[in-house]
Amino acid sequence: MNIAQTIQNTVKAMPAGQIFGYQELPSYAKSPNAVIKAISRMVSDKRLERFSKGKFYVPKKGLFGIRKPSGDELIRSMLYKDGRLRGYVTGLSLYNQLGLTTQVPRTIIVSYNGGRQEKEFGTIRIKTVVTRIPIQEKDVKLLQYLDSDVNLTLKIMHRYIAELSDCEQGRLVKLAQSYYSPQVKALVGLLFTSLKLSIPSSLAQSLNPTTIYKLKLDQSKWPMAKEWNIR
Repeated sequence: MNIAQTIQNTVKAMPAGQIFGYQELPSYAKSPNAVIKAISRMVSDKRLERFSKGKFYVPKKGLFGIRKPSGDELIRSMLYKDGRLRGYVTGLSLYNQLGLTTQVPRTIIVSYNGGRQEKEFGTIRIKTVVTRIPIQEKDVKLLQYLDSDVNLTLKIMHRYIAELSDCEQGRLVKLAQSYYSPQVKALVGLLFTSLKLSIPSSLAQSLNPTTIYKLKLDQSKWPMAKEWNIR
């Protein structure tokens, strides 16, 4: 089977609307020119639609013509680069996913291992914010929890953390300790203390004992807040 046939079979197996780049196709690393030529021919034959430079998708015809990729697929195309995860959804969209707000924002914020970007896709806008935290699939949920506005939604985050596995809870603490602000570390300490979960002594030791975090918490609901200098 030649490269053109391999590419055609690969594309044929893709669901309509899925966005992909050259690097995700077999043989590209060894024969990039042949792959580019095969894709160009498929675009000319209308078997593929060009999404952006170096990005394509399998078209699906609807009642009013070719349907564009879905919002979820547009977001996925920003989260991955060359098949590797580079970012995760944060901000208001994240809060909506977690049930922390009913607001549905038009601009999707993506925390991203790369440069700042802002792209308009008609119905939605995707904006990236740079993060230096190494992003792995297994950590996305934990990083999103740490990004959440814990001060306003402590009870909900209390439930989410309680539902994590022991391994995930331990990883959450490590991520908070390595990459997040003292205030987030203190809030994680409070949540873990309230849940009577094991906390490494290094978490408390990483905090300045004289720093007070003025978050206006209800002390009757969070009696252990003082242990973490949260007011």
